[in-house]
Amino acid sequence: MDLDGFQDHAAFPKLYRKRVANNQDLAILVSDHQNRRGTGKTVLSLKIASIIDRTQEGITQRKVSIGVDDLLDSYIQLPKGSALVLDEAEAGLSKYEAGTSINKAMRELVSMGRIEEKYLILNLPSSGELDRDLKALCDFWFLVQQKGLAKGHHLAWNPYSEQPRTPKKRDLEWSDIEEGTQLRDVYNYLTKLKMKHLRGESDESSQRLKPSEVQNKIQKVQSQTKTETRNQLLTEIYSNSELTQQELSNAVGLSRSRLADIVN
Repeated sequence: MDLDGFQDHAAFPKLYRKRVANNQDLAILVSDHQNRRGTGKTVLSLKIASIIDRTQEGITQRKVSIGVDDLLDSYIQLPKGSALVLDEAEAGLSKYEAGTSINKAMRELVSMGRIEEKYLILNLPSSGELDRDLKALCDFWFLVQQKGLAKGHHLAWNPYSEQPRTPKKRDLEWSDIEEGTQLRDVYNYLTKLKMKHLRGESDESSQRLKPSEVQNKIQKVQSQTKTETRNQLLTEIYSNSELTQQELSNAVGLSRSRLADIVN
């Protein structure tokens, strides 16, 4: 499956190529028309991500998540042209909780993508529960009819009715991810994450600092006059975030060698 494999579904490749040419982002919804799970949405999301990702590494474990915090972490760290998948994304993104920090962070993230050239795929059982403002920022919608078959809609937001218009409907067929591929490994990893979450098991990633926490701690470092306290903060940031030594040293105004002496 590639862009040329969309066959009669020309609207999506056309939109994607236009966004790439204009150095813009792309936000995509994937949901089921009967709000079901287990209809292949994860496979479809990963396959779309593998098609539109423009980085050399392709789709890796860092580019998939089941929680908004992890998605925000990856979004900040990954290069332009990255495609990211938030699987079962209805958690915390409800239209009934539009004012929550999670929704605000997601709206800011999608808006940032206009500049960052990131491609975001939200995979959720029902698009009807998604925060309206967040939905308004999305560009394309794949509505799964049954396993291996979805209808694609080029979303056009109507400001008068405050509802998206879906003028184009095209069928899209897809098959399972081949065994022994990098994408299959990512799928298996994502499946394990979801199973651990359902069993209530903790994950190491949950101990990482949130992006907002990282920024707050960096600000504390910049204003800290006591060397010992500053060094403790720097060590905490480096140990519990995905910032590289170079990125952290740039953020706090230290040389990389000096930072290395502190955190190593």
